[in-house]
Parts: sequence; structure tokens; C-alpha cells
Amino acid sequence: MQRSHPLFRSASRYKSSIHTLTFIAVLIGIDLSNPLQAQTSTPQSVNQILARQHTCSSTLSLRSSALSTEQEQAACAQLGALEKHFHQLFATPSLALAPVKHDHNHSLRANIYASQAEYVQYASQHFNMPTDNGGMYLEGLPEQAGNHAEFVAYQRVVEGKQGQVHNLGHEYIHYLDGRFNLYGDFCATLHDSHAAPEYCAKPAPDAPYLVWWTEGIAEYVSRGDDHPHAIKAAASKQYRLSELFNTAYEKNNGRERIYTWGYLATRFMMEKQRNKVDQVLALTRVGDYPRYQALVRSWGMSMDEEFGIWLEDLAGA
Repeated sequence: MQRSHPLFRSASRYKSSIHTLTFIAVLIGIDLSNPLQAQTSTPQSVNQILARQHTCSSTLSLRSSALSTEQEQAACAQLGALEKHFHQLFATPSLALAPVKHDHNHSLRANIYASQAEYVQYASQHFNMPTDNGGMYLEGLPEQAGNHAEFVAYQRVVEGKQGQVHNLGHEYIHYLDGRFNLYGDFCATLHDSHAAPEYCAKPAPDAPYLVWWTEGIAEYVSRGDDHPHAIKAAASKQYRLSELFNTAYEKNNGRERIYTWGYLATRFMMEKQRNKVDQVLALTRVGDYPRYQALVRSWGMSMDEEFGIWLEDLAGA
């Protein structure tokens, strides 16, 4: 139903949510042991909580609880620069980047809560989504006219003050990647997630998947070469490239594998195997996911040795 990206979602999703919600209830003064108080808490609409609205461009708008004018302008500038960089990476000198066929997500709205506490308190109610994560991109049904893509996140609170929007760049790249590189909605692409809010049909397709790419390209484009944690992790040579093509959300998963090693796999492919990336995109842009899988399987372990050497060079630079 939606292309959602559950950034840093834990395996014990529901248990984590219960603990977090209990903490928030205490924080805002609701006694969960008192049914009357818990049930009579008046729900507040998304427009009541996210009352500030700001238009960055024809393709991007912000709806927030506490962004200042300066923070709105900074967010617009950051995302505008990322959009330009994304197009520079994937357009060709003779051909501008065009949306995939049947994609009607002409614009994205970023919904930004004032804090993680506010995000946990309201985002599930407002967007029918889990909140034990660092933000979600909700693609919806892009093939339907009038569909509107949403990004839901929160501001970091530092020393009592609202600061930068958590994972803003990462989630915006999900929108651009879904619009220009991946045909279909979240359930149409290759992964093994059946979680809310999409509840993709079971069984999941067989590996290889596209999680290494979708999470990796969001990290790579939003961070560029500035990722000290990934560079440090590269020294371990923990994964072969052929393993990373099988990365998933429910198995062969974990924060490090999905995001850190997704970044490393994608960066390697973009820097050293761009012709193969172009072969992949030629298939994913038209929704030919079976041929994508056949292509990746045909590579086998052929790039593992080069990937290992590249990791050594990256870690030692």
C-alpha cells in the first residue's frame, strides 16, 4: 500500500512501542492504569498539532509543529540541494531524468513533529504507522491520480531546544528514488516486509532483494563521502557484496547491515560498477523485477574480491 522505510526499526517492534508509549504517557501526565483518564484524552488532529505550513517549491512542502522560519528555510535549501544532486547522479547529458511510468507523486509533504516524544504520541494516530523508528516515508499508491507522498519525522531536541529534522535527507531520497528509479509502490518492489502500514501480501518473493539499494542509496546520496561510521565499519570486511544483495527487513537484517553496509554496497557500485547500476535501473524503472533478480544472480560472487579490496582502501584512506 505504501513505500515506507522503517528507519532503524527494532526486531522487537511491538514490545519497544509499548515501553516507549508508557514512557510518553508518564511524560505528559496520563495515568494508563486509570481507564477513564486514558480513554478521555481528546485526540488532536494532524492540522492541530502540525499547524505550521510552508511551501518550499512546487514539489515540496513542510507541515510542522515547531519549525522556526529559519529552520524551514534551511530544510528547503538542504532538500533542494539534494534534489539537484540526485538528478546530476542519474540524469544523462542528453536525457533529463523522468518519473517512472504511472507515478503521480508529483510532490512530497514533510510532516515534522517537535520532538521524538510528540512523534510517538501522535504519528500513529495521524498516519496509521508505527513509531518505533527514526521516521517513515509513506509513498501511498503512486499509480492513483491525486495520491500524495508523505514523510513523517521529528526534530531532535538538544539541550531543551528543537534542532535539525531527524533523517530528513535520507527520507527525501526515498521519495526521489521511488519516483524516478523504482516502478510501482512499496509492495511491488523486492523485500520481505509485511509490517504496517502496508501489510504486503505473503509470501515474500525470494532473494535477491532491493533493500541494499533503497536504503543504501538514501544513505549515500544524503551523506555523500561523509560517513565516518561506515568507513570505520569497512575495515571489518564483515560482509561480501554478494551477501548484501540478499539484505532484507525481516531476515538477513539489522541496523548495521541494512544502513551502514547498504551505504557501502551502494557507494561501491556507484563508484566502481556504474555500468551495472545502469543495468539495474533499466529494469527497476519499468518494474521488471524478475529480470533484476536474474541479473544479480548472474553476478554471483564475481565482485566480492574487488569489493573487499575497495573496503580496505576506504578504511585505510
